[in-house]
Amino acid sequence: MKPARVGEGIIGNKIVEPVFTFNGNMLLNRGTIVNSKVLKKLMGHNINFVYVIEDIKKDIIPINTLEEKRIARAESTIKKVFLDTLHNEKLGVKTLIPEGNLILVEKIIDSILKDLSDSKDILFTLSDLIDTDEYTYKHSINVTVLTILTANSLNYKKNDIKNIALGALLHDIGKIMVKDNLIAKPGKLTEDERNEVMKHSEFGFQIVDSIEKLSFTTKQIIRLHHEKLDGSGYPLGLKGIEIPEYVRIVTICDMFDAMSTNRVYRDKMSIYKVFDILNGESIYRIDTEIYKAVITNICVFPPGSGVILTDDRMGIVANYNRFNPTRPRVRVINTNSNLLKVEIVNLEKELKLFIKDKWDVDEYLEEIRRRKIRNKKILKTNSYIS
Repeated sequence: MKPARVGEGIIGNKIVEPVFTFNGNMLLNRGTIVNSKVLKKLMGHNINFVYVIEDIKKDIIPINTLEEKRIARAESTIKKVFLDTLHNEKLGVKTLIPEGNLILVEKIIDSILKDLSDSKDILFTLSDLIDTDEYTYKHSINVTVLTILTANSLNYKKNDIKNIALGALLHDIGKIMVKDNLIAKPGKLTEDERNEVMKHSEFGFQIVDSIEKLSFTTKQIIRLHHEKLDGSGYPLGLKGIEIPEYVRIVTICDMFDAMSTNRVYRDKMSIYKVFDILNGESIYRIDTEIYKAVITNICVFPPGSGVILTDDRMGIVANYNRFNPTRPRVRVINTNSNLLKVEIVNLEKELKLFIKDKWDVDEYLEEIRRRKIRNKKILKTNSYIS
């Protein structure tokens, strides 16, 4: 990290290492926010350079992700489709998804496919905050995006990817027919309640079975996305090659997003636990090669995001490790030395270190910008007074 020259340009920044006078006395402690008074103190002691945390993010290249506005529109659309379908089911309408809503569903897929084809190396990123009441809709979009990325990396043809994506988008539509609002129940389900929830895949198939516009592939995904290779899944208890490969893709994407997202009845799992479980499942229950393809499309800690390591050091993710997404390189501020330096910690080699939490870099830098503007005004006002 390069030092920042002492001057008005550092007003609002946070000093990340104690500043000492030439006599060895501490002038400023780590964490001091530079304002006009602090600046005068630095200049009064002829301190020419200090290190501020804002510099640590320079030259980090962000990854490509889908626009949040686009995702929000897709969520709103799929919510309408689900609720309209529930309304029709209550009215006893045989074809439960209206024609107009099928068009909307296709438009969602076409829009996502276009975004993904227009942007090279786009990756799936985790959402930290999801309203649990909106979980089903956000989950449907997440599974769809990750499914498309995975199918594309497995070299599926464009038309096949579209049919698979439609299945991913509608895979949980049968949940609207589950009795007693069990999907949103905050506590642990009884065995009878679990059996009722498990009916959602068959309910979903009943909803789409007579819709000629939807492909066989799409319908199979809706019905079979909870099947497992060892026969332990549902609703049919299929084994091995009885489960189509395109279904296996959605199964893994569904499992990953479900475990890594907050639910009404439990908090999300740590990302390490998610991967540990899926690694175990890949021995017998889910497709190993597809799982490998899935994880290469997931960016757990995007470049530029703030992280806290298990030794309590703070840093910023420097790059993305496609084949080991929980073990990126991190620019860590070394505060254990009298000389400030930023270390590059490669978590793929430092096996005793893990990322235990995040901190919001962008929010912090935005606060810095606001303080800069505010303190510059104060400094200008004080110069007139003196």
